Amino acid sequence: MSWLARTSVDGSTLAFVDAPLVVDNPAGQRLCEREVGRRYGRWKVSANSTNQSSPRQAGVLLRERLEESGWSYDDGRGGPPTNGLAFSECYPYTTLVGAAELGYDQERPTYKRRPARVPTAQWRAVRAAECDRLIRHRAGLATADPPLLLSSHPVSRQLLSEPSPQKAADYKHREDLIDALLCAWTAALWYRHGLARCQVLGADSSLPPGQAPTIIAPARLEQRRDGETRSIVGDQPLDGPSPVASRH
Repeated sequence: MSWLARTSVDGSTLAFVDAPLVVDNPAGQRLCEREVGRRYGRWKVSANSTNQSSPRQAGVLLRERLEESGWSYDDGRGGPPTNGLAFSECYPYTTLVGAAELGYDQERPTYKRRPARVPTAQWRAVRAAECDRLIRHRAGLATADPPLLLSSHPVSRQLLSEPSPQKAADYKHREDLIDALLCAWTAALWYRHGLARCQVLGADSSLPPGQAPTIIAPARLEQRRDGETRSIVGDQPLDGPSPVASRH
């Protein structure tokens, strides 16, 4: 909370959070989570189930505290917010396979879960090598629209200068940093290009505007429902919210 407060810029910031923020289903999966599997399953991306019986709901607690602090949850169904303190939910795996700039055209990178084809004894070395490849892919976003400049901060700069560690605790720290950077870039992509580059999973909710459990996800044409393409009418102002990221 204190970090978000320090990071917000002139009362106008867009934060993307890698955690379920709105959980209103008593059981099963949220609609947005089912749509992750439907739209991105071909790239071996799916989402864990979240419901009101799930033991881990830090994202819900974060949403409540952010709203108490003057932030507004935005479900994305009205397009990117143009001002104020707003936050939305995202899922880094959908960014990795949904943004063509990252180059994962066939399947997600294996920097987290061990594939069955990799022996357990080799997994840490394979995982570290895959993480280094992912970082090299990410470095290419320096010339993207919007750009992601890993060299702009001392902590993210270490991703470029130091090989990925094999020790579990050190690797988890690097993995979390990578996901946080993906969240921040996804927020910038959403603000910059809206529905022309992203889709809102769970958008068919019957809840009032701004209250639906959704995931905002970069999407290729073939990942959209019925291959639909949409765009926001009108230009987005260039002096809108500053994107930040949060992981829980």
